[in-house]
Parts: sequence; structure tokens; C-alpha cells
Amino acid sequence: MSLLPLQFRDVFRAKVGILFAFLLTYALAPALHAQQPGTAVIFYAQLQVDDELWPDLFQTLRADLAAGMGESPNGVALPQNAAYFRGNDLALGTVFSRVIVVKLLGRCDVLLQSGRPSLDAPLGWVWRVSGKIQPFIFVDCERIAQVLRRRSGGLDKYERRRAVAQAIVHVVIHEWIHIATQSPAHGARGITKQFLSAAELTTEPGNNTVAIATH
Repeated sequence: MSLLPLQFRDVFRAKVGILFAFLLTYALAPALHAQQPGTAVIFYAQLQVDDELWPDLFQTLRADLAAGMGESPNGVALPQNAAYFRGNDLALGTVFSRVIVVKLLGRCDVLLQSGRPSLDAPLGWVWRVSGKIQPFIFVDCERIAQVLRRRSGGLDKYERRRAVAQAIVHVVIHEWIHIATQSPAHGARGITKQFLSAAELTTEPGNNTVAIATH
């Protein structure tokens, strides 16, 4: 099975993303007086997403982190008690001491998308500005759908949604580790590898049929 890239990008390759970051920072600025402890991961979807995807997404993130998937090869661990929000649900006047922003690009609630030809493109990426990796993660759901299309045959609606949620979460954790470690380096195995197969993208914690455990 072919392997699929999760790419690290310098900021000059993401001009549109820079504008998004500026607008988000501006929108959250008035809430700084109500800072809460801990980490918040805030999701924004470029296109409308089925409401049923969000509970699967957040539950899968918690399960993967609880299973130790957020541990980097150098011992840095992502917080297991982070709070997760859709951007539209974040109460005005509330901001956390640490915020990770995730932008979902394309359709993120279906696998059988009409498509363009398969692209040699990353599934997700982060930015580096003046040597510092920024707390913004981009996930290309259309690219994920292309990758998982062959594995979607015979799956019912619920199973397809679970597969998409699991793949998105693995991409998010991979990129989040880049942010937490402030390093573009990749590991030799597990979630920190530069390339993940379609099977690795959709393997749930505790399933030993695919070697996706981190160092």
C-alpha cells in the first residue's frame, strides 16, 4: 500500500493561511481578560460539516491521547485534558492560556467525493514563522477522502464517518506534536512518521493489526 505524506510547510507557502490566522487573532483579542487555564483545540471547517462528525472527532481525539498516541520520540506528551470546541460554539469572552487552531479544508463528512485526480499532496501541515512553529494546523479532508476511498467499500454510513474522524485525528496529532516539540523532525515509526498508510490513518488505539504505537 502506498504511503501518504504529512507535510511541514514554511509560512511563505501559506499566504491564505496567514490571513486566516490574522483574522482569528483579531477575533479573539477582546476575550483576553477572561483567560482560562489549560489548552483549547478550536476547530473551524471551511465547508459545512455534518453535526454528527464532531462528537466522533472529539471522542476519538481523547481516546487516542489517552492511549499514549500523543507522545513524541523525545518524550514530549500532548495534554490529555485539553478542551475541544467548534469555532462557532466558543463563548465570546473566553480564551485559554494555550490555543491550537485546526482548519478543516474541503468536505470532511463524506468519503465518496466526486473528485479530481489523485494528488501528491500533504494530508496536513503547520507553519513556521521566523523559526517558530505556529499553533495552527491545516487538514485537507478532500485529500483524506481520496486516500480512504478504496477502504470505504462495504462500510456503512457510521463506519465511514468513524474512518474519516480517525484519519483527521491522526493528522491533527501528528501536526500538534510538531507544534509541541517545536521541531519539524519525524519519527521512525508510529504517528510521528512522515508517511502514514491508509490503514495506519484509520487504526483505532489498541488495535494491534497495524504498528502505529509511538516510541
